[in-house]
Amino acid sequence: MVTRTDEVPWVGEPRSYAMDEDSERVIRGWLAGGAPRRRVLQIVDGAEPAAQLAPDPRLDVHTMTTERATAVLATGAFDAAFVNASIEHAAPLGLLRRVRSALRKGGDLVVVVSASLATEEKWLTRYALSPAPLTRLALTAGFQPKQCGVLARGIDALPRDTRLVGDGRFERMARVLRRAGRDVEVPSGLLAMHARAEQARETPKLSVVMPVFNEVKTFRDTFERVYGAKLDGVDREIVIVESNSTDGSRDVVREVAALPGVRAIYEDRPQGKGHAVRAGIAASDGDLILIQDADSEYDVGDYDIVLSPLLNLSATFVLGSRHLGGRTWKIRKFTDQKAVSYVMNLAHESFTLLANGLYGTAMRDPTTMYKAFRREAFEGTRFTRDRFDFDWELVCKLVRRGHIPVEVPVNYWSRSFAEGKKVRFFGDPLTWLETIVACRFESLERSS
Repeated sequence: MVTRTDEVPWVGEPRSYAMDEDSERVIRGWLAGGAPRRRVLQIVDGAEPAAQLAPDPRLDVHTMTTERATAVLATGAFDAAFVNASIEHAAPLGLLRRVRSALRKGGDLVVVVSASLATEEKWLTRYALSPAPLTRLALTAGFQPKQCGVLARGIDALPRDTRLVGDGRFERMARVLRRAGRDVEVPSGLLAMHARAEQARETPKLSVVMPVFNEVKTFRDTFERVYGAKLDGVDREIVIVESNSTDGSRDVVREVAALPGVRAIYEDRPQGKGHAVRAGIAASDGDLILIQDADSEYDVGDYDIVLSPLLNLSATFVLGSRHLGGRTWKIRKFTDQKAVSYVMNLAHESFTLLANGLYGTAMRDPTTMYKAFRREAFEGTRFTRDRFDFDWELVCKLVRRGHIPVEVPVNYWSRSFAEGKKVRFFGDPLTWLETIVACRFESLERSS
């Protein structure tokens, strides 16, 4: 890599971030973009050379400070841009628009900011950015976000920058797991976004992902309500994943699969709800994703309230909570199995308490079916769970990425085991416990 410093000598505090090897490897991969060699603009803010990218033969890096870049950048001169600890010190939107004009069409942008507020006055920034406002800035400046979230690092890869301090409450436990041979990651302290220099859709697209297995009694009614829902401000597709049902559900899915805006995936065997949802997301094309079961427990009329925080970019992740507030308890009430519903509700509260303690959140209903999120919050993260433990894996890993869910109230009518509930009363809770604890430390990066 050739690094050219087109600016005055380095002065003052090193405010651009010196990254650990794990975080830098991810960022270099985004910037390289598969090309043999790319011309990269690196914008730093009063940084020392140690805070720059490590040498990489795929990158020809031109380094400038924020002030210099704002004044002299030529239009369409670069294949990629790396903005390191700059937009939180400058006028963010103006700088991103200037970078957008300096990139060729389709060029890559990587922005890195602090994932938490600095504790020392000399490191305080003018702007504190989380995933939602960072996404809003990128879209407004003419970029299409691809991935966004807190970068992870291996427990043994110490950060070179003393400001990049993650959540150290469980570092001792992480080191014990590492010695036991487990793959362990901890937060890097960096929030990073990968975006492309291309216009986003004028109207965002929503992908409703609907897993189906042995739901012949409820699928048709649920589908018709979803298909007939009137949604303002979004285009829509419905992605149905049918898992080789034995009750005739597949035949009903085939009847609706040819409708406009509907796509069907037919699995050769049932592999669990989590597997079906992951397959549906992989096949979808939406900017926003919403998970919709094929039963009739939730109200499609709540789509507007669930999607609103995503559309106005006040959040990147939304949970439709079945019990917000002291008198709005709508969770499991089985009239024919009251003792079972009591035990399940107690387990729900216990698992939620554990998750909130481990992840530093205040969630009320993390296992709700209504989970909606922006695609860039999901992309690039490794998900492996196949059954109902995917619900917990999705929540825990998005939270680790910095996508703290906004909860909104939704309606809910529970069905009992006699009415078709598929959760294994004794087996599944054990997988939930394992997932909540394991996802606190396991690898986040999607395997290649």
